[in-house]
Amino acid sequence: MISAASPRRDALLVSEDQSLAEQVRGCLEEDARFSLEMAASFGQAEQLLELRRPHAVMIDLRRSATGENPASLLHKLGGGGSPRIPVIAISETGYVCDWAAVADLIVSGHVQLPLDRRQLAQLLASALDGSPGACCAGPLSPRVFRGKTVTFKTHTPALFPLLEELTTMAAHDVTVLLVGETGTGKTTLARLIHELSSRHESKLLTVACGALPPDLIESELFGHVKGAFTSAEQTRQGKFEAARDGTLLLDEIDVLGPAQQAKLLRVIETGEFEPVGCNETRTSQARLIVASNVDLRQLMDRNTFRADLYYRLSVLELRIPPLRERPQDIVPLALDFVDECCAEHHVLIRRVHPDFLACLKHYHWPGNVRELKNHVRRAVLFCRSGILTPGELSPRFQGNLPDPATAAVPAGPCDRQPLGTRTLVEKMATSEREALEQALQAHNYNRTATATALGLSRVGLYKKMKKYGLLNLHAH
Repeated sequence: MISAASPRRDALLVSEDQSLAEQVRGCLEEDARFSLEMAASFGQAEQLLELRRPHAVMIDLRRSATGENPASLLHKLGGGGSPRIPVIAISETGYVCDWAAVADLIVSGHVQLPLDRRQLAQLLASALDGSPGACCAGPLSPRVFRGKTVTFKTHTPALFPLLEELTTMAAHDVTVLLVGETGTGKTTLARLIHELSSRHESKLLTVACGALPPDLIESELFGHVKGAFTSAEQTRQGKFEAARDGTLLLDEIDVLGPAQQAKLLRVIETGEFEPVGCNETRTSQARLIVASNVDLRQLMDRNTFRADLYYRLSVLELRIPPLRERPQDIVPLALDFVDECCAEHHVLIRRVHPDFLACLKHYHWPGNVRELKNHVRRAVLFCRSGILTPGELSPRFQGNLPDPATAAVPAGPCDRQPLGTRTLVEKMATSEREALEQALQAHNYNRTATATALGLSRVGLYKKMKKYGLLNLHAH
């Protein structure tokens, strides 16, 4: 509450609903001692903002008679001045998908009708106290990198330099190392590198090393001749040869054994290799991109990965942060997946409730972008009302909303504790371990079903279970 001695503050209500205006005016006069100004349309509100800067803005985001799109007004509120003007949304059914991303970025808090005077007063008082919602929330416009078939966009400033490096690497015909957790988008970035390179007219082939039995990896990479081993009934071309003058992506190269690492180093340095069971030396013309889910330096320190191969690969290395370190990207990615899934399955989603987005933002995403996509697809397919709410999400999300009493104005990204601190890393590890245990239990400890639900490969799930000492878990 604001004391009687506090100066009156200007609040702007953007709504054509006169009844709502009277409710808000009564609330402000009784509880928060604001003076209220009205704008009947989003366009009129933009004009008023050109003249003066209110202390808070309330926007009626229910369907308006004029059918206006609030995106322009939201951009103006988010783009001018620092700190930003606190924005409170009044809505019953959430955000229209077309402008949900910018609304989520700008809106500090939400009230629903019938109006809860106490909640509105708390939101306004928090805004005046310099609450997190008044802080800058990150860039409104994403950085976008487009290839022929794939696009990578991000609202995370820390990723901007990385992607600039990626475009530079793409232009030069050199080997690139991509390092990141399962599901962070390494395959997408590899395709983007290929499509931005001079080899974009040629093919891109992928070898998922982690999905192959160790004794077949060498044959998959280099090919074999008939009779080279028991099941080699005919000569088979390997991926290095099949890629010709295109690009070859080797995913999960951390699973390669010492002999395979030595042959890979030879191909990188000389382009030469021999098919299994053959003495004829052949030359690869393909460009190589390699990817790993784990830090190869750690494997090198444990003498399980060749030092000369690591140093050869690490010259041009891109480290892709996990989704939990890119909170600004969660909602835009989710909304892109909503559009993609609606088009694929012929489903109509009109609106997204803020609580649905809050659930996504407060989840730790051990499976990263792939897991996000899977859960959004599930929500879209389960939705019957055309409005995405927390009810369409998997049960693991149901307790994932922040307490309204402590999160009336949700924190923006700039208010979060630095991700590199030890305490936060420990908390994230604990949350990820708990999520893995819950997922395993929910699927009766079936690893295939658990990996699918989390958006992980079986190898990726195995590595996380090993990391957290969960390999001995089983159904009782």
